[in-house]
Amino acid sequence: MAADQPILWDLLYEALWDPPTGPRRPRSVLSNPQVAAYVQDWGSNGTDLGFLAIASDGSVAGGILSRLMLPPLQGGAFHDEHTPQLGIAVFPAFQRQGLGTALLARYLAAASNRFPRVSLGVHPENHADIKLYTRFGFRQFATGHGGYLNLVKVMDAQPQPGAPPSGETGVLPAGLTQEP
Repeated sequence: MAADQPILWDLLYEALWDPPTGPRRPRSVLSNPQVAAYVQDWGSNGTDLGFLAIASDGSVAGGILSRLMLPPLQGGAFHDEHTPQLGIAVFPAFQRQGLGTALLARYLAAASNRFPRVSLGVHPENHADIKLYTRFGFRQFATGHGGYLNLVKVMDAQPQPGAPPSGETGVLPAGLTQEP
């Protein structure tokens, strides 16, 4: 949704994880068309799907987003023309509280009847996230630019005709951190 656009840029920047041993990349990276394609005009293509986690004070604690990306702006973890690419971010004040797990569980439940697979790229030094993704059934299918691990998850359910439309950002309260 257009109203979500500003926070989506913040989430995208946070999702561009950099190893703690080095400096953060400049925020200007968001102007790169290959990066901007992940959130530019969110909701304008019928495959956008995402959830925001809202803290008790009403602020956004994190979010999870996916978009079907096709050449020439195919993104870093392109698997095929039917597989959206996923990005997840939890802002630092809310990390290590189970929110990433809750966001991923919620997203996969919603996406399982829409997409046959979902893919993502993860920095090879981001061991905590690699462990999370592996626990949810993601498997490496390639090594991308910069050594990023490209992972894919085959969904348990196949997309169903008449599934609820994508293109909106739902809300997941930050207190919901114990989803199975």
